[in-house]
Amino acid sequence: MADGLIDEFKRRLPQQRKTQRDNLALLVATMLEVRSANLMDLAASLPREADRTDMRYQWIARVLSNALIDPDVVMAPFATEVLERASAKPGGIVLILDQSKLSERYQVLMLAVRYGERALPLAWRVEGTAGAIGFATQKDLLDVVTPWIPAGAEACLM
Repeated sequence: MADGLIDEFKRRLPQQRKTQRDNLALLVATMLEVRSANLMDLAASLPREADRTDMRYQWIARVLSNALIDPDVVMAPFATEVLERASAKPGGIVLILDQSKLSERYQVLMLAVRYGERALPLAWRVEGTAGAIGFATQKDLLDVVTPWIPAGAEACLM
């Protein structure tokens, strides 16, 4: 599965460095196999040579914290396709803006598109805050996704 994802990432993200594309593809393939976003579950199933699971965990943490991998850039070609398909459905595009608590310290603001009975994440922001994430971050998230919406498409923000 990772090889197929590498080819797809190469097609959609030609500017991304090869090692970054390959690492992302391996993580996505492992996540689809494990059906979990839990890093320890991923580390236990990651098909990489390592003496211990914690070494795989460290590899995952390094990939996810790589500042050269911009989630907005990675998501753009995939999100654009999903939004194009959603715009062709009756009712147009329904975007869902939602904030969730990740831990005592962190909140995530997620912008997703309703697709059938699912909410597919398009873009997100994580901030250290005890309460609501402010309007400036919400606007930033909307500003990132707006160019991905097909011209002339009807969109509703919830």
